[in-house]
Amino acid sequence: MVKITCDVCGKVRPDPDTRIAEDKWILGYDLEVENANALQRSLRFLNRWDNSRVLELGAIHLCSQQCKDGYISKARAA
Repeated sequence: MVKITCDVCGKVRPDPDTRIAEDKWILGYDLEVENANALQRSLRFLNRWDNSRVLELGAIHLCSQQCKDGYISKARAA
């Protein structure tokens, strides 16, 4: 079994059997592409949680809108 944690605050996502109906977890991607002239960073967020994609390259897991906003703020500062 895979244990999902929020990439900002470290909160553990409950198992699918014990989750409540108001699950606010956000799945997204933080990808970097480097070429000879530049480094490009792209943040993308899915409109719904997808268990089949949680282990994909660059996946980010966020427990709330507040953690998403914090992640974006830190990404802009980098």
